[in-house]
Amino acid sequence: MKEFFYELRHDVGADYFTVEEAENFSFSMHMHRCYEIILVREGTMTVRIEREEYEASAGDMILVKPNRVHSLETSARSRHKLCIFSPELIAAVSPLLKKHPLPSPVLREVPALYRELFEEMTESTAIGGVKGCLYSLCDLFCRRLDLSREETVTGKDHLIRDTLRYVEENVHAPCSLSGIADALGYSDSYLSRVFNESVGMPLSVYVRHVKINRACYLLKNTRQSVTDIVSQCGYTTVATFNHNFKEQMGCSPTEYRKQYRR
Repeated sequence: MKEFFYELRHDVGADYFTVEEAENFSFSMHMHRCYEIILVREGTMTVRIEREEYEASAGDMILVKPNRVHSLETSARSRHKLCIFSPELIAAVSPLLKKHPLPSPVLREVPALYRELFEEMTESTAIGGVKGCLYSLCDLFCRRLDLSREETVTGKDHLIRDTLRYVEENVHAPCSLSGIADALGYSDSYLSRVFNESVGMPLSVYVRHVKINRACYLLKNTRQSVTDIVSQCGYTTVATFNHNFKEQMGCSPTEYRKQYRR
């Protein structure tokens, strides 16, 4: 496979969290309502949040706040552990974290005790233990907040967020440039230029990534036919879907599904 993409949809439940481990991957620009904490275990990771890029190395920890447009990319030999969790799990400190900016989302030289606490957390950990771990980790970031300033969002950032949200909510539709621009009240040329400048790829390429990502989820987690999945992902022909899937994932939809049916 050429690239690995996490499933973009996350539960909105108050106690939602997921723990994932991966290596040598890339994940294009996206956003969600959850927090994201990442521990780089080996190698390096480049994190882009809105318009800024940050480099993290082994032992560093990264915090991505809710509704921030971000992407992740790791070096050739890299490993990391990631936790995505709902803001309600850290309700006592979440308003503070959202309100004030961090000098950097990358926390370097994380004390061994905190790294071990995070390493021990799994999806089977009791919710009380999860909350304790997340509060402890988020406290490290709270200490570094710039309390003299508040977070600001530009008009272009709002447009990118609205565009990503529209694509995710309408993955079953064609999601053409003109259709998205129309729905958001902008001209095709303006939306195309701003999106390309901000995200680093044409909107059409991003739409394809989201659609194929959704198809991967359905292939892995349901028994729906490829034809049904084609329709649910907004494609009008199986041939176009198959071509885009193989170009992105390096194998056919049927071959991809077989990997998870063994």
